[in-house]
Amino acid sequence: MSSTAAIMPTAQQRIARTPEQFLTHLSQTQNFLIAVELFPFEMDMPPVEEVIDILRRDDETKVRSPQQKHKDDEGELTRWVRTAAIEKVLEKGCFGLSNFELSRFYSPGQFLHELQDKIMIPWRTFLSQNGYTWQRCAPYIFISTPGVSSTFHADYSHVVAWQLDGIKTFNGFVDPERHAPIAHIVKQGNAPRTTEIPHVETSEILSYEMHPGDVLWNQLLTPHWVTAGDDRPAFSLNISHGGVRHRGQFLANEVALREHWDSHPDEAWVADLRY
Repeated sequence: MSSTAAIMPTAQQRIARTPEQFLTHLSQTQNFLIAVELFPFEMDMPPVEEVIDILRRDDETKVRSPQQKHKDDEGELTRWVRTAAIEKVLEKGCFGLSNFELSRFYSPGQFLHELQDKIMIPWRTFLSQNGYTWQRCAPYIFISTPGVSSTFHADYSHVVAWQLDGIKTFNGFVDPERHAPIAHIVKQGNAPRTTEIPHVETSEILSYEMHPGDVLWNQLLTPHWVTAGDDRPAFSLNISHGGVRHRGQFLANEVALREHWDSHPDEAWVADLRY
């Protein structure tokens, strides 16, 4: 499951095929693809329908309504997703699922029993061998039913998004600093999160249509929005990274945030409480 190797990016798109290209793209603000020759994300996974059935019964799974664009922790939608017949959930459901507590699925017989050996340990080894250190490197899962879109938002983490099933279009900007400067986000104290997608020229949007096997690096505090395809649920396993340094120096997008946290230590560990 490694289709990224065959992608020929457009003039605006970026792809890292070598450690040198990886470092170059990390020093910029745009999102980029990770090619299989840089790092092979390969692991057998059950069908997305089975994963939905597993996760909907887990208390740590969050359900998001696409209409309300917020977590529906105790609402009617959550109760329906958890208790309705799985056939009805798959046929009529319109929601997003996320789970940030995956370690419970690592034991033998669970669907992520190979995740540490096949993905997380090799990925951390790759980073370490190429001079990177980190304070957080943690996996989580996102699933969206067909046609569901995320909010327009930015994350307090660098995220590797590995597409496992369905199609997802990852939208950002050719020049993120023009639309949402990192220094402004840091000064305001909160990243954008809104149901309103900015009205900009098509030429200003940097989009990646993600198919199974594709892998994308989403830069910390880079605004974006994501839309699932219309035919199947879109399933991705993501890896959140925080405090990333290369040979002792924070990555470019993280410098302003870390400088702000040095001056405001009370804000340093409340920006994103999911990890």
